[in-house]
Amino acid sequence: MSKIRTFCLALMLALSLPAVSIDLDSLTESIDQIIYDRLPDGTDIALMVYDLTNDTTLYAYREKVMCRPASVQKVITTVTALYSLGADYKFETTLRTSGSISENTLNGDLYLVGGLDPSLNEHELRSMVSDLTKAGVKRINGTLYADVSIMDSTWWASGWCWDDAPASFQPYISPLMVHQGYVGVEVKPTSKGQKPQVNIYPSNEYIKVVNRAVTQDNTLGPLTITRDWMHGDNTVIVEGNCKRRQSTDLSVVGSADFTFALFRQYLDEAGIKYGEYKWGECPSVARNISVVSHKLPDIIKEALKESNNLFAEAMFLQTGRIQQPKWVTFNSSAKYVQNFVGRKFGLFTSAYNIVDGCGLSMYDYSSPQFMVDMLTLIYKDKDLFPIIYKSLPISGVDGTLKTRLSDKATLNKVHAKTGSVTGSCTLAGYVRTADGRDLAFCIMNEGAIKMAPSRKIQDEICTVLCSLSSN
Repeated sequence: MSKIRTFCLALMLALSLPAVSIDLDSLTESIDQIIYDRLPDGTDIALMVYDLTNDTTLYAYREKVMCRPASVQKVITTVTALYSLGADYKFETTLRTSGSISENTLNGDLYLVGGLDPSLNEHELRSMVSDLTKAGVKRINGTLYADVSIMDSTWWASGWCWDDAPASFQPYISPLMVHQGYVGVEVKPTSKGQKPQVNIYPSNEYIKVVNRAVTQDNTLGPLTITRDWMHGDNTVIVEGNCKRRQSTDLSVVGSADFTFALFRQYLDEAGIKYGEYKWGECPSVARNISVVSHKLPDIIKEALKESNNLFAEAMFLQTGRIQQPKWVTFNSSAKYVQNFVGRKFGLFTSAYNIVDGCGLSMYDYSSPQFMVDMLTLIYKDKDLFPIIYKSLPISGVDGTLKTRLSDKATLNKVHAKTGSVTGSCTLAGYVRTADGRDLAFCIMNEGAIKMAPSRKIQDEICTVLCSLSSN
């Protein structure tokens, strides 16, 4: 919000209210005026504000209307994961065997077991190979397996947009996902008239490149970096005029295949010999040779602050595994979360529809009242509330609110989850008022094709809430 707008809003409040306090009637009038003045034609809004300190509703407008929550959905997923899995839960990727090691040979099968760990990176995958080397293994006298049996082969939830396929924010989800299921592509110009340099990160032999671009050739169109996503092909295609360095991220079709191929590449580089490799389930009697793990609070922080879809879906599917440990599906996970929310919090299932964990699905629906009810119940949990509160983006400080609400009146006073998909713009979380009260709120803008006007309304409402004082 500009300084001029902030000043005008403050002046409006000062003219209509006593100098040192804002009462309920004035709050209602101020928010009503923001909606009247700022809401773009063809859009609508639903919102609710609840005073957690005094246990009372401060403002409600169309609060029961079902809207698409977008990434606010991640709050539901996080709460379910914390209660169901526990704050000490770890996402693990393991290297296991039931064989024995003698004379630098592993006599038995080796299993790379996926655990839906969204944080697994190429350095950790390489470290698992290093653990084999440290154990003295130079040869595997058995079959090399990749085990992805905790999840079925459907990589997207119902209602995800098929034409978002090449984007890194919509990865092909599997239990084995190195580098969050995408590769970085960097294109750098060379000499005029020559092909530019193309680099893939992480460096691998799996992803192929077709480079049809030319450096500084103005007869060509703009540089494009993509892959043949319509046919599920991972080949990176670079075309056009390369005038300067450009980069992008592309999702990888078959993220488990990519991870397994990269693991075998690291085995080759380490000089570890192996024969047959394929997919298979690890026997329960196998023991760990190497373990890479990441704690749930770290997964939550990335899902909420950075709005990482993969991290939210990993939590979503892990909670589904409580009732379906093997071959878990998005549908079974949705059923678990939906039932859990109703059972744990007593919130009626008619007030929400849960399809995925991140809010990408066009079939996710909830209302401001539902979200505020959930935020209120979380607030009352003295053990889990601090984990969620510090993981939410903070106004003017970090995450997706780093560049929003950064004025003195709002800086560090709003902890809230942002959300945006075409047609919906949302914000839900907590506000600390000028007199020290805690508020829970949810704002859902519908029909929002352009996000900026909706975010401006949300920020102005939050500015009013932060200014509340009964002193």
